[in-house]
Amino acid sequence: MRFTQSTAIALCIFAGTATAALADEAKENMATCFSSAKQVSAAISAASSQDVGAARAEKQLGLQFCNAGYYHQGVVHYARAMELLGQKLALAQ
Repeated sequence: MRFTQSTAIALCIFAGTATAALADEAKENMATCFSSAKQVSAAISAASSQDVGAARAEKQLGLQFCNAGYYHQGVVHYARAMELLGQKLALAQ
């Protein structure tokens, strides 16, 4: 009986933390990735005088994560690319 109660409590705690993690991931979606990619592309085009190699690499990582369904990680890479270009990613909330 004691084992069953502690197992049930552990499962409830695990389910709560898993749900919270999924809720954070759900803030970004494919539309957010697409919008972020467009912003980074425009910033790279406008920054022709700067070395944009690192920003292009971050953009590529963002694309790969978004295509794999890891939208939050993709947007993080897009934001890092914008920082490398001296700009800030504008996310629509």
